Amino acid sequence: MGAHSILDSFVEEVIRRLQKRTKKATVLFTGGYGGFQEALEQIHLLQNDGWDLKIVLSNSAEYVPTPQLISDKVGTANIFVEKDIKELRPLYEGISVFLVPTLTINTMVKISLGIADNMVTNLASHMLMSGIPFIAAKDACDVSHVSRQQLGLNKGQQAYLHKMSDYLGVLESYGVKLVDAKDLFQTVQHNVFTFSQQVEKGVEKKRPIISVKKKIVTREDVVEAKRKEATIQLPYATIISPLALDTAKELGVQIVQENEGR
Repeated sequence: MGAHSILDSFVEEVIRRLQKRTKKATVLFTGGYGGFQEALEQIHLLQNDGWDLKIVLSNSAEYVPTPQLISDKVGTANIFVEKDIKELRPLYEGISVFLVPTLTINTMVKISLGIADNMVTNLASHMLMSGIPFIAAKDACDVSHVSRQQLGLNKGQQAYLHKMSDYLGVLESYGVKLVDAKDLFQTVQHNVFTFSQQVEKGVEKKRPIISVKKKIVTREDVVEAKRKEATIQLPYATIISPLALDTAKELGVQIVQENEGR
């Protein structure tokens, strides 16, 4: 085996282990039913992909997607209900993504207004302020969604419908990724990890690029990139330290890695 092949195998193994180490998510079900079945299938896909999931049911959700129903579908006993949650730290510490598969209109409006008056909205507020990727299914809260149209829930006063759409826009401006429930798994795969095997097209236009010509990227490199609001670009063989990866995730710094031969 040549030197390049050995190095390739080493880098791939490091990346594989880092991904496994960071495949932790909190999944919060609120009381919405729209997209629930599709969401369960997507959560099952994450489970099968090796994700360590903490699944939480809000008080209003406990009687819609019951713990037993979720356990039967997803195949995990790691399910909690709001009334049993004593502190939020275990729900956000060390996770890579926060998922809300059934976001209700009520919760959507509260988060967009900055209201944090219960476990759900307090948890969402923490995610937004700490920069943890926040992905939510909009089936139950988007007044223009096809599932609501099929139920005849899009015939109210236009002023009201427009206001609800405005709140969704506010959520997106906060960095919340709003998708259809059926696209949750794919969205997690494409948006959570802050490093990539290749430089995405057009990324240079979005923010400054810092080219790091080192064998190992450290936490200090990530903090400097955050200070400059820049993306870190790495040579093919550079290794990202676990602490640097965690810091990039926390600070929202993108790390992109060139293909071999670039």
